[in-house]
Amino acid sequence: MKRISFVALASVSLLSLAAPAMAQEAAAKDGDENVADTGDIVVQARRRDESSQEVPLVVNAVTADSMAKLNIREFQDVQSLVPGLQMSSSANGIGTQATLRGVAYDVNASGNNGTIEFYQNDAPISSGMLFQSMFDVGQVEVLRGPQGTLRGRASPSGSITVTTHRVDLNEAGGYVQGTVTDTGTTNANVALNVPIIEDKLGVRVAGVYDEGDGNEVRSVNNALDPYIKTRGGRVSLRAEPVDFLSLSGSYTTTNRKALQYDQVGSMSISTVGGATGPVLIDADDRRAVQFIPRNYEQTFKIWNWQAQARFAGQKLDYVGSHSTQKLHTVDPNDDGGFFSATNPAALLGANQTTNTGATQTTHELRLSNEERIAGMFDYVVGGLYNKMSTSTSLVTQTPLFAGPGPSFLAIVNTPVARPSATKEQSLFGNVTAHIGEKTEISVGTRYIDYHAEGNLIISGVTIPAAAENRDASHWIYSASVKHNVTPDLMVYASFGSSWRPGSSTNAIQFRDLANPGPLLSSFYFPGDETSNSYEIGFKSSWLDRRLRVNVTAYHQDFKNYAYSSPNVYAAGLDATGSQRVFLAAPAIAVGVPAKVDGVEGEIDFRASDRFNIGVSASYSLSKIKNGVVPCNNYGGTVPTYAQIIAANNGQQIATCTVNYRAGLSAPFAATAQSEYKHPINDTMEGYVRGLMTFSGKSQNDPANAFDDVSSYALFNFFAGIRAADGGWELGGYVKNVFNAERVLSRTAQPLGVSYTQITSTGAIGQSGASAYRGITMTAPREFGVSLTARFGSR
Repeated sequence: MKRISFVALASVSLLSLAAPAMAQEAAAKDGDENVADTGDIVVQARRRDESSQEVPLVVNAVTADSMAKLNIREFQDVQSLVPGLQMSSSANGIGTQATLRGVAYDVNASGNNGTIEFYQNDAPISSGMLFQSMFDVGQVEVLRGPQGTLRGRASPSGSITVTTHRVDLNEAGGYVQGTVTDTGTTNANVALNVPIIEDKLGVRVAGVYDEGDGNEVRSVNNALDPYIKTRGGRVSLRAEPVDFLSLSGSYTTTNRKALQYDQVGSMSISTVGGATGPVLIDADDRRAVQFIPRNYEQTFKIWNWQAQARFAGQKLDYVGSHSTQKLHTVDPNDDGGFFSATNPAALLGANQTTNTGATQTTHELRLSNEERIAGMFDYVVGGLYNKMSTSTSLVTQTPLFAGPGPSFLAIVNTPVARPSATKEQSLFGNVTAHIGEKTEISVGTRYIDYHAEGNLIISGVTIPAAAENRDASHWIYSASVKHNVTPDLMVYASFGSSWRPGSSTNAIQFRDLANPGPLLSSFYFPGDETSNSYEIGFKSSWLDRRLRVNVTAYHQDFKNYAYSSPNVYAAGLDATGSQRVFLAAPAIAVGVPAKVDGVEGEIDFRASDRFNIGVSASYSLSKIKNGVVPCNNYGGTVPTYAQIIAANNGQQIATCTVNYRAGLSAPFAATAQSEYKHPINDTMEGYVRGLMTFSGKSQNDPANAFDDVSSYALFNFFAGIRAADGGWELGGYVKNVFNAERVLSRTAQPLGVSYTQITSTGAIGQSGASAYRGITMTAPREFGVSLTARFGSR
């Protein structure tokens, strides 16, 4: 593995900082609608069709062609092409995590106000709706740096837009793509495009079927095999009844069912003198000890609609969206196998059952110019309305014991409800002045008005500290200047500010705690976050535009940055009045001062019509400066109620002043990809492709001495044959060729379980610590075969 890391670093050093614009010229030949004839990828980063080389910010565009070639089936796999971007889903299926430019976002802790905003067909969308199997996607654009004066909602680190394939009004077509793997995965993508009235009306229907083992972790205490099953479909319509009017809309539905186990490792593996447990489990065993699996079902429905009217050299655009989501999750209490298999089934099956429903509605209206005003000005003005309502109800099951044994008595059910709603309205505008043929200056602003409300109800009793009814408003700004030194060299500088309302999800993390004191109550609703970002860079083309080199440097200052403090213990009373230790998992959001400095770069070299190579890299170092955060000061063990109160001078929770990294991802990351193709005959060609993703050393949670990750590289290899016109392709691949295994996370404390014991002095909350830590790992090596057939407009 050290040798692999060395080769990866050497490759990046030789090629400098680089980028993944792989096989763009081939994509244009294959009919990719987002690739210009010159090989440039066309993006909508500034609400206009532009070459990515002309936009004064960092845009990583992943086309449908690239996704098909690299067998990207899940949305989060896009991160393999975008260094510095990390995305994942929580084991419970409810939360998502995303990191960009060194700044982390965990929906469990930060709610629906991420450091990255997500969009489908130009409309804001909950990230969980995208973290599914992808199908019939035209392009994904990752925009780095503060966004919001031109697009949707304010986001300090960037935005990710997903555009589904547009309906073709002139030609029928479609595709079928199927993949099978040695890990039990079966995936099928299909799409059919039909013009109903040529040039006027058309329809496109697409769907996905995906089934596999998920994380491939199996339990030593349960024989059921893990699985993830996804079914999805989309119907899209497009109409252009007259020359000046365009109408389009789509309906997408996705259902995912999963049965999974949480991977563990014996304490003795990571800690000298640590317990082994009933079964010695190492990381590469990919084993769990849960008696019942974690299972969940997600159902998403998304309606998108757009309209554009063109008149007098202007454009009036309307974008709307309505989405619903329903989530049902069963989380086992005893993730570490603390109890014995000989215990009653009711005890071993104790869990938390969660039902969450949410609706989101957005409307955006914007006016812009098609023809330049006075020969030098472009503008965009508009307004956004975004409303989200959520309702979470859950039942936590707490085992009840009695006596010195103690003897199991029963399971106590505690119902918890959390209704909430947010409404955001904003007005925005942006003006760009073109000074001569070489210089451009752009300024923009957005005024945001925000309202949030919610309650927390435990066993029918409302918790006053968790009640929310707040209003906020803020202005954000952006400015940029770019200058074309030559037709092939552009330099630019930019400024952007951002704002996020403080998280309202901490009330959920403290959901079972009925008596929050002043210190604990102060963490329920952290203050609003603001940031300012400064960026300089250049984009260049060389060797008759066969070589492209782009480099950017940036600095960003945060006030009240929404840091997620993971897995914090708190002491308090539950709804029955019993003393208990509560684990606020996965994290508590808290506002701290922070700053980020970084460099990003990309190189794309088309050495010949048959061979190309691209490399991209990012380095970001984020730092919290003297931030006060909830923490665990209990020597790496699960504390008792009395220990927490004693250690914190009567307070229910510990706090620490820290100087941590703001994000948990590795500061340095890089990707490299290449393709070589060779004609077999007049109608067929063969190809080989390679993809390497490199992650530098990561500190992860600074308060956790057991979860640091050494640098590692993952190599994927693809080979096959295809029609010269792209009509069909048969290929095989190996992902994680060298079967690199890295533990990516490891809990600081042993996995434990909470229960209540009745003694002569009353009911006392207890925490039982197991002999295992929770871990996650890199995906195992995977062999697969993929067959694609395309026809017509595709």
